[in-house]
Amino acid sequence: MYSFMKRGALIAVGTCAVVSIVFAAAVQSTSQTLKKGSVVGIVNVGGLTIPDAHKKLRVWWESVKTKPIVLVAKNKSSRQTVTASQLGLTLDDIASISQIPSDGLIGQVVGDVDNKTYQVLLKPSTGTMANLNALKPILREILGEPSPAKVKFISGKPSLISEQPKYSVDGKLLSAEILKALYEDSDLQLPLVEEPKKITDEVLSTITDVVAEFKTNFSAGNRPRSSNIKLASSIIDGLVLLPGERFSFNGVVGERTIKAGFQEAGVYINGRHDTGIGGGICQVSTTLYNACLLSNLKIVSRTNHSLPVPYVPPGRDATVNFGFQDLVIENNMATPIALSNTYEPGILTFRVLGKKEPGLEVKITLGETKYWSTGTKREPDPSLPPGVTKVKDKGSRGRSLDSYRTVYKNGVKVSTEKLGKSYYAGAPTLVVYGPSKANPIPPSNGNTVIRP
Repeated sequence: MYSFMKRGALIAVGTCAVVSIVFAAAVQSTSQTLKKGSVVGIVNVGGLTIPDAHKKLRVWWESVKTKPIVLVAKNKSSRQTVTASQLGLTLDDIASISQIPSDGLIGQVVGDVDNKTYQVLLKPSTGTMANLNALKPILREILGEPSPAKVKFISGKPSLISEQPKYSVDGKLLSAEILKALYEDSDLQLPLVEEPKKITDEVLSTITDVVAEFKTNFSAGNRPRSSNIKLASSIIDGLVLLPGERFSFNGVVGERTIKAGFQEAGVYINGRHDTGIGGGICQVSTTLYNACLLSNLKIVSRTNHSLPVPYVPPGRDATVNFGFQDLVIENNMATPIALSNTYEPGILTFRVLGKKEPGLEVKITLGETKYWSTGTKREPDPSLPPGVTKVKDKGSRGRSLDSYRTVYKNGVKVSTEKLGKSYYAGAPTLVVYGPSKANPIPPSNGNTVIRP
């Protein structure tokens, strides 16, 4: 019994010792004071207990976290405002105070006055150090949208438009700049990082000449078609190709849709005239194709129409059909070029701008044209009286021919290149007739077309 009581007493004494240590630690954490003269940011916390220091720092933060800060960027006149809270920043008061040495237990002074300023440490409410997504629309207002370098033909000569580079914000410096603006009640100088330009002004300056040009005519009175020509050519105008780069008509102009601004106009489908969204843009691709031919650029991909077109000779047209037929050009020159155009009512002119080689001349010639008959096709038309026939579509003969490009240097032939064969399938003459009453047209099941 005694032994048991003794052990119990010993256990009780040990427990009291542990409680005393825990109590002492708690007293220390609440009663410890920070080095006198210590400042966090602009908040004087020297001599305060740690809880009081936390409180004072948080009160300061609550007073400034929604304060508008004016954002400015070098060489930009636009000014926008933002708050630290909008950027997803919040105070890390624990880490901020933990930087400061204390004066010891329960107010015991064990050192001189600190007279030192410590950082206010911020942390993200979510995600990265600062919510840079919140800055994106503001940066667009200040910096403008990044845009590629372009060269257009204005007032009779190439006009250079410098690339507007893309900027990013240095997230590591942003928080420090925000605090600086809050401390000093000043503007925030955005810590921007300019991404390298794809085409520097020096490279752009080498585009000085019209290498070649080609123009075609169209009916300005056909407004939907004219609108499509103007829209497609405007998308291409000024595009710069570095040596070895390729231009894809479909890749640059994109799909021809109503949403994209294209209208329904005349097209060629399977050798016949029809309508479709974007009708007319093949005149854009054809005009560009010929300017590139005369500039001696490499033709990677080109397809002729199913019928010859009225604005260029057979063999010199280039049709495009999104997802199927494309015009692809490669800059095989040693210097950059630009594809520029001028749209006027009824006239489209494409130019290849670059560094013209003196004495170089390019000629396009066509081989012998071969023709063949496409015959006649008959189809019943219930709207016609029995036995009555009518030519619905005159159709066209089929034809094919080769085209060649010959290059001369100071009048001396350098090379002749076969560009390929243009094959125009044409279409048969379509004759419709009124079916006889004795042989009416059976009803269609929706899938099969009945022909005699």
